[in-house]
Amino acid sequence: MKCSLINLIVFVIIVNSDANKPLFRPQLPIGEYRIKFLAVFRCESSNDQLQFNLYLSKTSVNTTEIKGNLTYLEPIDDSLNNEVNLAIKDTVNGWKDNAHVYKTAKACSSLKMLMGNSWTAIMESLGMNNISCPIPVGCYKSSGIRLNKNFYANLPKQFFYGTYKSRIQFTKNKVVHGCTISIIEVKRPWETD
Repeated sequence: MKCSLINLIVFVIIVNSDANKPLFRPQLPIGEYRIKFLAVFRCESSNDQLQFNLYLSKTSVNTTEIKGNLTYLEPIDDSLNNEVNLAIKDTVNGWKDNAHVYKTAKACSSLKMLMGNSWTAIMESLGMNNISCPIPVGCYKSSGIRLNKNFYANLPKQFFYGTYKSRIQFTKNKVVHGCTISIIEVKRPWETD
């Protein structure tokens, strides 16, 4: 009996030791993810120098694009700071602010670093051809930013699952110059909509 138990344990270890096979853990609160956008809208601030008039457009069952226009009354350069605040939806459908906070100086350079290889494609889909930092004053119309996995090039590869309200704002001397809010779901890759 003791020998068969040892053989069974060794067999289970050998069968489950395939390093290339990902483990299926459906109940873990963190892991690889996919993002589903539920809404995008503009938040009002006292100094709306950067206006984000964006909305979601569903082009097919599996494809969503961000459309709209961006009006910049001042350039987005490295004199601005960038703040991202994620509020998580709790069990009673309220928002708990500051679940994840990301603040950085040099807004334009940090955005370019965060977008990585998708910077050029996103800028062109916003009507900003051959633009690097700073992004000049103007009104830019989006032909549609396709939300695929390349859009999230330099974001973490694993994240906490849940529904988040993302507030992205640009500030200078603690004054908000522009802000946009999006509601997103961070889902497990195998979850259906």
